[in-house]
Amino acid sequence: MMTKPICILGAIGVALMCADLGGQTPASVATAGFDLSGYWTSPLVEDALERGAGPELADYGGFPINEAARLFALSYDASRVTLRHHQCDGYVAPYSVRSIGNARAWEERDSHTQRLIAIHWYNQTFEGHRVIWMDGRPHPPAYAPHTWMGFSTGRFVGNALEVQTSHLKQGWLRRNGLPESDQATVVEFFVRHGDHLTHTSVINDPVYLIEPEVRTTDFFRQPADHQNWLFNCDDGEQILGRAPDSVPNYRFGANPFVKEFGDKYRLPAAAYLGGPETAYPEFESRIASLTDADARAKLRPTTVDVTSRAIDSEPHDGEIHVWALRDNVYLLLGDGGNIVVQTGDEGALVVDSGSGRLADKVVAAIRRLSEKPIQFIANTNFRADHTGGNAVLRAAGSDPSVSGTFFALQFADAGVGATISAHQNVQTRMVASGRPAAGNPSDTFLEERRRTFHNNDAIEMFWEPQAVTDGDSIVHFRRADVIVTGDVFTTTRYPVIDLQSGGSVEGEIRALNDILNRTVYRHQEEGGTIVVPGHGYVCDEHEVVEYRDMVVIVRDRVRTMINSGATLEQVKAARVTADYDPRYGAASGPWTTSMFVEAVYRDLSKRK
Repeated sequence: MMTKPICILGAIGVALMCADLGGQTPASVATAGFDLSGYWTSPLVEDALERGAGPELADYGGFPINEAARLFALSYDASRVTLRHHQCDGYVAPYSVRSIGNARAWEERDSHTQRLIAIHWYNQTFEGHRVIWMDGRPHPPAYAPHTWMGFSTGRFVGNALEVQTSHLKQGWLRRNGLPESDQATVVEFFVRHGDHLTHTSVINDPVYLIEPEVRTTDFFRQPADHQNWLFNCDDGEQILGRAPDSVPNYRFGANPFVKEFGDKYRLPAAAYLGGPETAYPEFESRIASLTDADARAKLRPTTVDVTSRAIDSEPHDGEIHVWALRDNVYLLLGDGGNIVVQTGDEGALVVDSGSGRLADKVVAAIRRLSEKPIQFIANTNFRADHTGGNAVLRAAGSDPSVSGTFFALQFADAGVGATISAHQNVQTRMVASGRPAAGNPSDTFLEERRRTFHNNDAIEMFWEPQAVTDGDSIVHFRRADVIVTGDVFTTTRYPVIDLQSGGSVEGEIRALNDILNRTVYRHQEEGGTIVVPGHGYVCDEHEVVEYRDMVVIVRDRVRTMINSGATLEQVKAARVTADYDPRYGAASGPWTTSMFVEAVYRDLSKRK
């Protein structure tokens, strides 16, 4: 990364505000600020294609992207937007603020003290409504949900409004497939000179950028309301008969449109395929010497693996953290896998129990949420990080029924402690591995689902055959509309497809699509059904879609190589996960990128 600061210049060229490239700003004394309220329009002559019809394919010049971002973009097929779950994708905040259309800003003030609470910025396109909190509140924890607009806090420094944004969804740096990850953060500056407003954004993305991406956009204040502020979207059937596991994509090196931009403007392809060097003026002198070999080197992964970084949003301070989801349903974090608790006028219902290392603190946290005893425990799988606390939570609970509970009619230990429920394969594997009987499920089912009505909500437990194991289940709280996925979906790593325990890549894709068949977004592919992954932050269907797309695309690449006769070593050498490794990969630990690729290869080879 560069070390030189990014500065905003005032009207006479004097530096008003600078930001270092890590997204932090130097300490300054806040001023009274200025009023941003009003109607604003940006001139479309600035980056006209970017703002209107869209940037041309494969044009990534000037963006300091890394190899993973380039490969992601080159594999992107624009027909992916015809998929139901992509038709209403919104724009992330740094893209939304410069999108086509008008913008409106207004202040939110305390009705008694008139203290400034927040500044609202609303973009017409995709109804990008941002709330910039000005009251000093902190950013939420890493496990909080991500949104298109993210979470923004602001302060006035000099004659600039400085804004810090985190918790963004995965979106686009450019609409030609160039990605911005869900780990990106943004520092922005709004500088007003009368009816002229200059907006500067500095995007830091540890997944897809080598250096920060800096953009500026001009706005001019308009005298009246433009109307037409809504941008409604409803998904629909666009291509009939398409298989649910079909995600349009190009294989590495097979994108047919790479040279169109170069042919049109008489440029070598290596000149516009992006990278930090393309963002600096001195690159112009190198263009004439670029060759086809330079371009070919950018179209496929390098033979040397890059450093991978798994994203961990779980707290590791030895405490249990509680995040309210909806309708008395809560997420508990800190003891391995995510734990979900439902409370009400009946006893608590718990989905998964964590690793067990902090089981007593988990019980204490549940008791703070409900005075009634734990009544039921549902296990989404047999893995120790989801079932390790079973025995302690069971002993801390109470089952008032002696004839049958939760999803079953009758079993041996009915009425003794909390009831533990799971698919039969979970019980079978826990017993076979010698796990203590007190923590094993006794209330099991064999096919499809189990259901109950508890704490005034309908709860369904669906078996997902041959997903990451042969005993995975998802749990759906229907009134609260919360889906707990277990390890079928995580935000921290590639799916741990356990072939020895009945897992498969095809079953994993079916399970992810089954989750998507049950989700409903609130607006613009955001909100609505809450999805709690086995590990990672609170999601909605958008994160599941991106994860599903990733698994399908990797499956397609491996299957293509298998069909051409490639060995496992050749598939690994081809780095078929190169564009996703900075987000989900790991070079060491219990589940590495190599292990994931090998599981996909062996599973598909067996099926072939």
